[in-house]
Amino acid sequence: MQNEHPDLLAPTRDALNAVGVPWVIENVMGAKPEMRDPVLLCGAYFGLNTYRHRLFEAGGWELKEPDHPEHIRKQTKMGRRRKPGEMGIYVGNFIGVDDAKADMGVPWMSREGIRECIPPAYTEFVGRAFIEQRGADTC
Repeated sequence: MQNEHPDLLAPTRDALNAVGVPWVIENVMGAKPEMRDPVLLCGAYFGLNTYRHRLFEAGGWELKEPDHPEHIRKQTKMGRRRKPGEMGIYVGNFIGVDDAKADMGVPWMSREGIRECIPPAYTEFVGRAFIEQRGADTC
């Protein structure tokens, strides 16, 4: 059973559009039906040891989706520590906080933060794409 969350995606999008500035919304794969032309980012694209799919919807500018790499590495089983060569799954009460910190590039985070985080590589990708399209003086 999934947790119930209020649907804030549409009201957030409406508020951002009303402000009239470029924006980005991030969400999990389960939100895809509610998102408009979302871009999928995957940890394998960035060389991370986790697939950690996340969706990004841009408004006021166009975010282009990178090629999605084939998932050739096995994922660790839930509740087990990631073995060398495997891709970690860092959700819920996962094992291997230190591995997760290294795998996602977040050495300062706690388990609670890691469960919810967007890997910095994703944020950097989105930010660079925005600057390339809109120019640094629009930031």
